[in-house]
Amino acid sequence: MFVIEDIKTRIIAWRIKRAAERRYKMKYALPRLFEKYPWLETYLREVKRAEELGFPYVPDIIVRDPATAIEIRRPPPTRWIIPQQPQIQQAPPTPQTPPEQVPREETQQQAQEQAITPPPPQPRQEPRRRRERKIPLPPELEDVYRAIKRMVGSLSIEETHALFRIMAELKGYGRLPKTYVANQFINLHHTTLIRYLDRGEMPTTPSRVASMQKRTILPTLRRDLATNPTLLIDTLRRFTDQYPERQEEVRRIIEAIMRPPEEEREETAEEEPPA
Repeated sequence: MFVIEDIKTRIIAWRIKRAAERRYKMKYALPRLFEKYPWLETYLREVKRAEELGFPYVPDIIVRDPATAIEIRRPPPTRWIIPQQPQIQQAPPTPQTPPEQVPREETQQQAQEQAITPPPPQPRQEPRRRRERKIPLPPELEDVYRAIKRMVGSLSIEETHALFRIMAELKGYGRLPKTYVANQFINLHHTTLIRYLDRGEMPTTPSRVASMQKRTILPTLRRDLATNPTLLIDTLRRFTDQYPERQEEVRRIIEAIMRPPEEEREETAEEEPPA
């Protein structure tokens, strides 16, 4: 009886383990996830479209009342499409004069001399560095970006680490593939992201922290400001929850982001009837 009970216990434990492993397999987990959250499939399709375009933007998730009503939309094209510069017209090619006819014997002699003498060494060309294309900011957001730049430049090492963790968490770290999360940052490889967050190997010296702020955090915040200001506002609010002493500075930045442009304010002022 003890042997039978032991065998039954092992069989049941194996079935429970198999069911738990099957639950988290992609074949079974994703359909269940889409069935539970129907809006998630729409969002992932929009993210795939943005990925095919080179991530000029990230789709916005808007939660409306009631809380279960969620809307997925793309930012307006004026905020993420890069204006194309007019092409410079080239001058028509000048007619070339036909080369003078050279005797065949002289031509063969020159070819033999060129075959004997080695060609002169060419200077070594350095590989071109890949530059990240900056998304242009509207004029009304330039002052906002300067305020963000001043705030990030004044952060301590611990505050910089906390801000980077909040940015990664809101971009889906721990829920989405790490490669996709790293693509939402600028100048950041997914192996570096894993080293920073999983292994805890973030920069600790002032020079390396300043380089991290300049190369990764500031360009990423600038792109979020241009393409998805809702995500940027959420990031700043979570940052103030951990560091309340930054609340006044962040409040001014958020008010400047949410302030409507001058044209809309003038139209609103014209529509309002005089008191």
